[in-house]
Amino acid sequence: RLSVLFYGCLCETATAPNNSSFSQMNMIGEYLVDIRFSEHFKQLKQVFMYITDRCNIACEQCIYKPSINHFINEEIPLDDALSLLRTFRKLGASKVTFLGGEPTLYGHCEQSQPLLNLIEQTRQIGYEYIRIDSNGQAMTQLLPEPKFQQLNEIAFSLDGFSVETNDFLRGNGTFEKAINSIKQAINLGYKVTITCCVHKLLLTRDSKNIYLIEKMIRFVENLGVSQINFHDLFKAGVPMDTWTGDFATSPEEWVVMYDELSNKILDNNFDVDIRLPQCFVTKDVFEEKPEYFGYCPVKLGERVMVHPNGVIRICSNLICTGFGTARYEKRSILWDSTHNNEVAGHSLNQNTPCTNRSRHRKYGKLVPLCFSFKPNQNEHVWKTKLNWDNNMESDA
Repeated sequence: RLSVLFYGCLCETATAPNNSSFSQMNMIGEYLVDIRFSEHFKQLKQVFMYITDRCNIACEQCIYKPSINHFINEEIPLDDALSLLRTFRKLGASKVTFLGGEPTLYGHCEQSQPLLNLIEQTRQIGYEYIRIDSNGQAMTQLLPEPKFQQLNEIAFSLDGFSVETNDFLRGNGTFEKAINSIKQAINLGYKVTITCCVHKLLLTRDSKNIYLIEKMIRFVENLGVSQINFHDLFKAGVPMDTWTGDFATSPEEWVVMYDELSNKILDNNFDVDIRLPQCFVTKDVFEEKPEYFGYCPVKLGERVMVHPNGVIRICSNLICTGFGTARYEKRSILWDSTHNNEVAGHSLNQNTPCTNRSRHRKYGKLVPLCFSFKPNQNEHVWKTKLNWDNNMESDA
């Protein structure tokens, strides 16, 4: 083995163990990292860390359902989580989102001390933006905790503006509990946002011909939250389609809704930030600005998703599949050299429609965009790190 200068410090280069095809490894932070991993993620901006597979509800549309229902109750040990976060920080990540499962259940047998210590020490590591994505069912005791208050954002999952529009997906009583937690968090001065899955009901219209998704926006305005972040539920011909229910709208319906609602957003008709995925454009529109509409976290390597079972992946469409980019084990991050590496299926140097949404399904005259493609969104990475909208406009 020989020593090399890497990330400003003297580190060792070694051959990778196991299945990494004898690639070189460098010590970054507290992990021995395959060079192919660090090269692909040289633009790393954010970490989505699924700290636990435990959950206290069973949402019909949950893409993570097989992991939270296998009763293994996997968690990322606190020491491993912090070591990984130090390594990803060295690679450039500045934002982390803790999720699951239900992240507020992390270390619940120890009165939530592991979660509180994780938040506090993540701040000490140097992350600029720390976010937790929660269903809000078991949070009231955590909210007054000083360590918990080091969060930059609490994103509450809420899929409707009433018991009737929310609980049929998330379970009886979930709406009321979430609203109570949201109000308490706002009163304590947290930045509170809402994450909402857009199901069929929200794309129906009321007697005044207004989409119910707009009623959802008005509802969160009145709550006093900072932002609402919409997720779509489209099927993409991947395994999770079989367990996420039949709640998606058609692509054609989505395009009509998006055009109408995005115009209202641009006209400043709402008093809350709105992150709305565009999802689809026509082939002609895509070809006019492929460098803009071709946004793809897999190709950019701007994020990692870290799971308790050791898998590191990039794309949420591949959750609960055998695909990923790497594994972490025994203080090593090993590049996946098999056909299961999600990077291998992408045209990394070309601007294309979403690969994972178009590989197994066609959409007629439309082409799919990344589920994270939300033009003009006020989000830490999109706006301040990638600066995607402004960069693309200046390039044009």
